[in-house]
Amino acid sequence: MKIIRFLFLYLISVNLYSTQEILTLGFGSCLHQDRSMAILKTIEKKELDLFMFIGDNVYGDQKDGELDKLIRTYKQQYNNLENFLKNVSTEFIWDDHDFGLNDGGSNYRYKDRAKKLFLETWKIPSNDPRRLRDGLYFDKMIKKNDLKIHLIFLDNSTFKSEWKLTDEFNKEGKERYVEDFDPDKTLLGKKQWQWLKDKLNEDSNIKIILSSLQILSLGHGWESWDKLPLERERLFNLIDESNVSNLFIFSGDRHRGGFYHFQTDNNKDIYEFTSSSLNLPIPFNTEEKGPLRIGSTYRKANFGVVRIFEDRVIMELTSNKGKVVNSLNVEIN
Repeated sequence: MKIIRFLFLYLISVNLYSTQEILTLGFGSCLHQDRSMAILKTIEKKELDLFMFIGDNVYGDQKDGELDKLIRTYKQQYNNLENFLKNVSTEFIWDDHDFGLNDGGSNYRYKDRAKKLFLETWKIPSNDPRRLRDGLYFDKMIKKNDLKIHLIFLDNSTFKSEWKLTDEFNKEGKERYVEDFDPDKTLLGKKQWQWLKDKLNEDSNIKIILSSLQILSLGHGWESWDKLPLERERLFNLIDESNVSNLFIFSGDRHRGGFYHFQTDNNKDIYEFTSSSLNLPIPFNTEEKGPLRIGSTYRKANFGVVRIFEDRVIMELTSNKGKVVNSLNVEIN
């Protein structure tokens, strides 16, 4: 895959390639139920084929009790989204705040009850695989024209081992967590790993991994795949062993938006598009380190738009007003 970087080339590149736009996807993360929902109107105007909420779709963290707060926030958020859900095709996967515990994982004692709440709120069909197994991971194959676009949604919460706490709280690059090389720790769990291996080998033209947590990012001390380097390396090895040729990652969580690029040992290109947050921007004062990042991050409210053509994928980081603030154009095989 070849890449055209920089926003100012966007319009030029569109004119250079005259193939038809086949599919338009959108995604976002971090939607607080008590904040303005105005960005949803902006998203509706994009007339997307599918919008994906990829985590922190509610903020209802509750360590103990009867989960009354989590139940209340899910109900409130459904009411907030009710009209949007009527007008836009959607999919959902969770992150820690809609899982029920900030940075929580497999040890969260209410994870099964939280899962039931997720399934009921977002009206997941009774015959859906997510109702028949642990966790919420799932996939969706979209066939348009001669292209097969495979969406793979990962559950980064249900099976996740505990992070290793930092020894220098709030120090740049070590803010909350540090690398942990414990071979017994996992992000996805045994069954989800096997499922992912199988899905990566299913026939498709484009694979898109939806991960609530960033995978390619380096240089910060918050939740991300690089805190369990052996798991991250395992993913790259699976990609190298598979027949995947056009692979993209969509991620959220970080209250920043940006693009990342990595090349595996077998020279397979991976592009990651992070979009966060939909309505809960955090006014970070400084840019963070990002050796694999393309350009800078965007720290105001945003969502992602992804335009898929026969020969390329154009990813647009979009403001809450609908303006493209950064973009990435990737040619595909």
